[in-house]
Amino acid sequence: MRRNEYFNPSLQSIHMKYPRYASLIMITLFAISARAQDSLLHLVYTVKAGKYTRHNTIISHPVQPKEGAVYQLYLVEGKKKTPVLSQTGNGRIAWNLGADLLPGKTRTFELWTNTKDALASNATEAVTVDNTAEGFTVKRGAETVLFYQAAIKDVPAGVDTAFRRGGFIHPAYTPGGKVLTNIQPKDHYHHYGIWNPWTDTEFEGQTIDFWNLKKLSGTVRVNFESNRNRSVSGPVWGGFLQVQDHVVLGKGTPDKTAIKEELEVTAYCGTKDVLIWDYNSKLTCGTASPIILKEYRYGGGFGFRGAEKWNNENSAVLTSEGKTRKDGDMTHARWFKITGALKGGQGGILVLSSPKNFNAPQPLRIWPEKDQNGQVFAEFSPTKDKAWKLEPGNDYLQEYRVITFDGDLTAEQAEAYWNDYAHPPEVVAKAKKTK
Repeated sequence: MRRNEYFNPSLQSIHMKYPRYASLIMITLFAISARAQDSLLHLVYTVKAGKYTRHNTIISHPVQPKEGAVYQLYLVEGKKKTPVLSQTGNGRIAWNLGADLLPGKTRTFELWTNTKDALASNATEAVTVDNTAEGFTVKRGAETVLFYQAAIKDVPAGVDTAFRRGGFIHPAYTPGGKVLTNIQPKDHYHHYGIWNPWTDTEFEGQTIDFWNLKKLSGTVRVNFESNRNRSVSGPVWGGFLQVQDHVVLGKGTPDKTAIKEELEVTAYCGTKDVLIWDYNSKLTCGTASPIILKEYRYGGGFGFRGAEKWNNENSAVLTSEGKTRKDGDMTHARWFKITGALKGGQGGILVLSSPKNFNAPQPLRIWPEKDQNGQVFAEFSPTKDKAWKLEPGNDYLQEYRVITFDGDLTAEQAEAYWNDYAHPPEVVAKAKKTK
C-alpha cells in the first residue's frame, strides 16, 4: 500500500492521493502575471550575508499564504526583476539564494501575488518523491538522491532472520550516481546504511537494545498506519516524513513502543555540484513511561556504514577539528567528511550536526583504521559520553544536514557548508501592498 502522498509530475498543482491526511502544500512556480495591473506586491525580503560568503544557500522564512492567491518571487537588481523559483508549505517560503553573496552584502527579493492569470514556469531540477510499498525514492531532476527502505529487508540465505528490518536509507548517492552506503555486511549484519537505533537504554526497569537485533531485545519498525506519514515534491525542496516505532520485544507479553520517531528527510534543488538533504529525527515517548538513553559508545544520532569497497587504504575521514581515523574516535565534532574510491571515481559524504542537538558538538564513534579490516563506519553518537532521559509529553529533535559529492571537498568548503547550516543568513521581511 502506498503511503500518504502529495505529488504532481507536472508541478502545476498538488495531487493528494489520500486527502484525509492532507495538509496544505502550495508549490509556487509562477511567472509574471499576464495582467500586471492585477498584481500586488506582498513582501520585500532583504537577505543579509553576515560574516560568511553564501554559496547556493537555501533560504527559508515564515510566510502565511493567502487563500486562493498564487505567488511569484523575483530577484531585484536595480530596476531589473528576475523570476526566481520558490516554494511555500508548512508556513514557510523557500528558495535558493543563487550566485555567491559575499560577507557584509545583501540581496533583495520581492514576493508578488496575483489571484488570476499566472503562467506556470518549468522546473527541470525539481525534487520528486516516488512513493511505493517498498519505500521512498527521492530524486533531484534525473538524479537519484537516496532510497528509504520502508518495507522489511530480507537477509541473505542462511543468515538469522532476527537481522531483518526496515526503516533505513540505502542507497545514498553522489550527484554522479555513485553508491556511498552498505547494508547487511558480513561483519555486522545489523548495519543498515544510514540509520539511528539506540543501543543501551533503560525502559520500565529493563535494559533494551534496539541496535543489536540478534539479542531480540528491541527493534525499529516502520509505522505504515500513522496519519503523520507523507511525501512532498516541489521545485525547491521535496522529501518525506515517516513514523518509526522503537519497539520493545515482549517475551511472553505484547510488544511495546518505547519511542515514537518522526523521521523527516528533505532534499533541495539548485546545487548542481553536490546533493544536499536534511535528516531530522523527532523523538517522543511511546508510553507514559520515560526512557533513559544510557551512556554508550555508539547508537542513535546519525549512523553511517560506508561503501562496501572502502577500506583504510582507499578512503579517508576528516572531522571539523582536524581529526582522522587515527584519532577521531571519542572526540566531539561539528561535522565529519568521508571520501573514498567508488565505482566510477572518487566521491564522498559530509555530515553536519546541528548546534541545537543534544550534547553538541556531538561525540563521534569512528572505527579506527586498523579495526574491522579497515572497513568504514562513522556516527554522531549523542550519548557516547552522557546519558539522555526522554520524558513523556516532550519532543526531542536531532537535526543533521548531508552533502554528497563527486571528487572531494576541502576542509574550507566543508566549513562553509557548516556556516550556512549553523549560521544561516538573516532575512528581513517587510510587508507592502502596491499596485
